[in-house]
Amino acid sequence: MSAIPFRGASRLVGALCCIACILHATAGNAAPAEPKRTIYVGATLVDGTGAPARRDVAIVVRGERIEAVVPTAEQPADAEVIDMRGRHVVPGLVNSHVHLATPPEPRRAAAMLRRSLYGGVTAVRSMADDTRAVADLARAARVGELAAPDIVFPALFAGPDFFHDPRVVAAAQGETAGEVPWLRAVTADTDLREAVTLARGAGAAAIKVYAGLDAVTIGAIAREAHQQGLKVWAHAAVFPASPLEVAGAGVDTMSHVCMIAYQGQAMPPAY
Repeated sequence: MSAIPFRGASRLVGALCCIACILHATAGNAAPAEPKRTIYVGATLVDGTGAPARRDVAIVVRGERIEAVVPTAEQPADAEVIDMRGRHVVPGLVNSHVHLATPPEPRRAAAMLRRSLYGGVTAVRSMADDTRAVADLARAARVGELAAPDIVFPALFAGPDFFHDPRVVAAAQGETAGEVPWLRAVTADTDLREAVTLARGAGAAAIKVYAGLDAVTIGAIAREAHQQGLKVWAHAAVFPASPLEVAGAGVDTMSHVCMIAYQGQAMPPAY
């Protein structure tokens, strides 16, 4: 998983009582001058660092931020107290691979995001969609109009032949797939600096390299994306580039571990 700074990923989420989800769902509302303090007491905390579970802790929250974790016996006074005895609290989860808008279906996406949030997921990667729709969902989640995890998304770069695929055609409705900032056909003549800049302007947090690209081109995309502060996400194989070539090109993450098997195949698919 790439080291993307998710606001929600550091929040704590109860297995039976989702503290972070409640906080996240209301984070976009106008904050009062003095944010309310709430203390969740008696929980067993698994903090994700590898340290032993901490029993009978008090989690002190002000507004949407966790201020402190202390033994229940040392909890501050003058705060609303919520009993968490018998429950476990763990870090908020990240779903690293979802599709929210291929094609855009806002009601379905909103329902899926709400379900994810209240299931303990506080951040998602939408892995190549119609970013016009995804950007609207991300904005709504950030300002509190939509109960949803934090959303980050890429622009998709691939070879020209890929853009006949019906999925990318659907994700470019009203425009031409391969010729828009979020769905870019890459050739030897592509101005990668401009392409990455336009992807950033579309709100992308990363470039997803998908298909029909060789290792040299993937490496060039990765260097330009990193120069502009974007991550590079890839499938484990980006034909004709093999899994080892994709890894060596400098991408930040590789998805679909089953595709590593193509490393041993003499004639992999064209894309």
